[in-house]
Amino acid sequence: MSRTLLIGLVGICAAALLAVGSIAAPHEDGWHEEKSAYEMAREAVARGEALPLHDVRRRLQSVAPGKIVATHYEFEFERWVYEFKIVDRAGRLQKIHLDAKTGELVMQSDY
Repeated sequence: MSRTLLIGLVGICAAALLAVGSIAAPHEDGWHEEKSAYEMAREAVARGEALPLHDVRRRLQSVAPGKIVATHYEFEFERWVYEFKIVDRAGRLQKIHLDAKTGELVMQSDY
């Protein structure tokens, strides 16, 4: 097989994989692509339904000072929350949930 033909086949396979990856998954209310947590949070902030992440991070540091190692935006505890994993000043890994709309502490636990 010539090098040109091999490169062409690899290109076709890559294009096919990209096309398959962009197909929306079925959902009970129709076909659509799921939004990322980042997109959902950004849209909620724009609608005034959630605080911006920088405001919530400032609140987090007053509730549980430490180094943030992960951040998630998710629906838990019957509300949208920002979930943080932090390493506190004692070196313990903790999981902190703050209400996305108010910034109030919802849950704090060792991880």
